[in-house]
Amino acid sequence: MKILVYGCGVIGSYLVHVLCKAGDDVTVVSKGKWGEILAADGLRIHHRSQRRDTVDHPHIAKELPEGQFDAVFSVMQGCQQRIVLPELARANAPLVILVGNNTEAADMERELLALSEVPKTALFGFQGTAGVRSERSVDCLHVGNGSMTVGGLHRALTEDEKNVLTDIFSGSGYKLNFEDDMEGWLYCHAAFILPIVYESYRYDCDLRNAPTKDLDRMLRAVEESYGLIMASGMPIRPRGDEEYFQSKQKLAAMRAVMFVIAKTKLGELCATDHCRNAVTEMEWLDAAFEKLRAAHPEHKMPEWDAMRRAMPSWETIHQTYDDAPKEQEPPRSDAGKKIIAALAVTGGAALILHQIKKRRKG
Repeated sequence: MKILVYGCGVIGSYLVHVLCKAGDDVTVVSKGKWGEILAADGLRIHHRSQRRDTVDHPHIAKELPEGQFDAVFSVMQGCQQRIVLPELARANAPLVILVGNNTEAADMERELLALSEVPKTALFGFQGTAGVRSERSVDCLHVGNGSMTVGGLHRALTEDEKNVLTDIFSGSGYKLNFEDDMEGWLYCHAAFILPIVYESYRYDCDLRNAPTKDLDRMLRAVEESYGLIMASGMPIRPRGDEEYFQSKQKLAAMRAVMFVIAKTKLGELCATDHCRNAVTEMEWLDAAFEKLRAAHPEHKMPEWDAMRRAMPSWETIHQTYDDAPKEQEPPRSDAGKKIIAALAVTGGAALILHQIKKRRKG
């Protein structure tokens, strides 16, 4: 199938690799130096936990290419998605999937469809991938062959839509998790990560300095934010996630996951590195929750407020990290063993934050 991809950072790079592995005809729109490197050297990925390297050769375009595509994936920070909506609307493709954190999914769907001159279907997805991009390659962490949670804004996918997505990834081993309300899912995901974000900035993006008691505070803050989401009328997704705060066993499992995030190299790669390199996105998610809270002032969130107050101001955070080097050193050679150990501790539930959202039931 012919697939167009906007955005080729760590997450987009792994998606492109999977699409190439599936045998799709893949075109990547990349307008800067990274696009020149991809055209010259191919897409080079070191799969950290699998201990292997791959090189793929998708087509590289500096602007929206002509021709018809079966689907377009836009893989970038939610605060950047709106910028490319006009180009996505002009793309000659019936299906557009916006991938990544997105608390403005409803507005973006309306804008995309209004800009499109021909009928389009807009879906939303989240891929569980972590890592860093160096000058000429990507160092990537993923569970197995990777996975994506994908669905409509407030609806389950039709069988035809499921079949199209399944065909796109056929033969790659990539897992698709179909969801029936991606707005609720994306807000729940943001609710889970924001307390981690606040704590990360409080401790200079090194959660190993955070006291262990703060793990419980983070979980209480998440529970408060889930209450806010329900008060706003959005559903909790995945279904039944709120039950984790009502069971001692499940709460203990979540606390173990939080421990891995806070105290291991795994957590650094999937949480604090992203906080360090994506301040604008984190501030954007924070602003979305503040807007939601303003609409429901009766819902009190004392733990959330305490954690938010304890971190520096957004102005200070920008001053600290915006001009800092964006490329991080790859994990040490023994990181793979630590990753495997961390996975064992959590029962395979947490390589990255997305995997936390898919933690096992029961």
